[in-house]
Amino acid sequence: MRTISLAIVWLCLGLSLDALCLHGRRTETAYGEGTEASIRGEKLLKRARRGWMWNQFFLQEEYTGSDYQYIGKLQSDQDQGNGLVKYVLSGEGAGTIFVIDENNGDLQATRRLDREEKGFYILRATVVNKRTGLKLEPETEFTVKLHDINDNEPHFSKELYTGSVPERSDIGTSVIQVTATDADDSMYGSSARLVYSISQGHPYFSVDPTTGVIRTALGPGDMDRELREHYQVVIEAKDMAGQRGGLTGTTAVNITLTDVNDNPPRFTQSKTAYT
Repeated sequence: MRTISLAIVWLCLGLSLDALCLHGRRTETAYGEGTEASIRGEKLLKRARRGWMWNQFFLQEEYTGSDYQYIGKLQSDQDQGNGLVKYVLSGEGAGTIFVIDENNGDLQATRRLDREEKGFYILRATVVNKRTGLKLEPETEFTVKLHDINDNEPHFSKELYTGSVPERSDIGTSVIQVTATDADDSMYGSSARLVYSISQGHPYFSVDPTTGVIRTALGPGDMDRELREHYQVVIEAKDMAGQRGGLTGTTAVNITLTDVNDNPPRFTQSKTAYT
């Protein structure tokens, strides 16, 4: 009887151990499959990841060097440095104004460019497998912007202005405003920042250095139409905020003192003779 009981106990223990082993194998298999799937997913994500790396793209206008002007480097993360990747450039000026080294992605400008004619260019780049000719990246768009240099002098809206002011006006009376513009880039440096000054017309008139408004600079007793009626004032506009090396434009302003009723009537003789 005891032998039969022990046999039943051992049988139950064996079945339990088999079940545990089977469960363990299933769990291990499921875990292994999950890990493998995760690894495959990571590989897929890595394959699908695309990206570009490049330096800041700008170049200086009016470049006078004899060689091509270096702009920057395009670099794809598909380029493993094994020589199998070819860089391809398209867009505005590609192949004429801009060229790219197909082996390393170096971007250069082939000619002198003027920002006032065109301030920026929109280009596209991609990489292909040299052996198969297949694209390894979708085309990516980027911009090459020209940095300004101070190559434009200020220009006044008129070559000759005409203004007037009543005689005997108070000091600081506004006469006329002159306006100059500069074609250089106002967002970059001081190339288009203007300062007005008066080079002819002292000491009768002054000009506001920021606004270009011309005002009287002498008092009522010195601005008498009966003494002098016409004045010519020359105004300068200098870029670079008036600093040394800035470019200058000039204009002339003809100013007339208009008459006011400041003279009482006078008889030609103080006494009249009666006969």
